[in-house]
Amino acid sequence: MKKRSLSLLSGLLLVSSTALQAGDDALEQRLQRLERRVGHITELMLEVQALKRSNRELQGQIEEQQHALARLRKKQRELYLDLDDRLNHVQGGAAPAPVPVTHTSVDESSAAGSAPSPENIPSTVSSPGGGDGAGADPAVIQADYDKAYAYLHPSRREYKKAIAAFQAFLKQYPGSDLADNALYWLGESYYVSQDNVNALKAFERVLSEYPQSDKASGALLKKGYILDAMGKRKEARKVLQEVQRRYPGSSAASMAKARLKHMKK
Repeated sequence: MKKRSLSLLSGLLLVSSTALQAGDDALEQRLQRLERRVGHITELMLEVQALKRSNRELQGQIEEQQHALARLRKKQRELYLDLDDRLNHVQGGAAPAPVPVTHTSVDESSAAGSAPSPENIPSTVSSPGGGDGAGADPAVIQADYDKAYAYLHPSRREYKKAIAAFQAFLKQYPGSDLADNALYWLGESYYVSQDNVNALKAFERVLSEYPQSDKASGALLKKGYILDAMGKRKEARKVLQEVQRRYPGSSAASMAKARLKHMKK
């Protein structure tokens, strides 16, 4: 009887030991699986961090390229402005030589202040009894124009001051013989400053108020450029083609042809 009890007890102990061993093995396996999962999650987190770092680097490169593109566009517009100025000299359409005077009517402070948009300037087409600067000293008018024009010189490039000065000139002398030139250069000042909306308004005013002006071909050309820059390519093509039709053989027509060729690429 005693031997049977001992055998039974031994059996129970063996079963318990086996069960405990099996439980330990199962627990070890679970721990191993958990460790593998944690390791996998850690790897994923490291990959995500690496991707984020890569994304920041790419974003930085994109921003640098955008800044570089903006600088190139500004430089291109400045080159167009310089080229336009040179063509005016070649074709006899440059600004008349400055006349020495000791007084100007356009207030110097207006060139440094903020300027209104082109549609807020009185029409440059004079009307009977209107304040068109009639009776003003031609030398004073010329000096005021030269002062505004000088801000566009490559050595200065003070476009904001040029905008304000041409605005003031057009307000002071809307009926002047230089009004069409002033309005055109106002548009150029906006254009090189990348203010396409106001530049377009100024060039359209040149076309509507001075269709026979020497500046009309340039104004129409720049209108085409601006429409293209605004993404209105269909309208831009029509305008540039119109430049070629209306001003065949002119420098504006040649530039319109080159731009149309570039737009096809």
